[in-house]
Amino acid sequence: MIPLFGPVPGGMELIVIFIMAILLFGVPLTIFGGIFVLHRRSQEQVSELRDEVDELRTELETREREQERE
Repeated sequence: MIPLFGPVPGGMELIVIFIMAILLFGVPLTIFGGIFVLHRRSQEQVSELRDEVDELRTELETREREQERE
């Protein structure tokens, strides 16, 4: 008898294929996900710092105006 399709991997071969799939797809996705999270955090920190600088500028301007009035 001739099989209609090629041999099907079984047992240990499936485990090796599964591990290779994890290494090929899972690890790079994890790395890119980590890079994306770090990038988002840095953007949030920059926006927080800009907001704080704006608040300090307005506070400084109001103090300067008060000193000019005196």
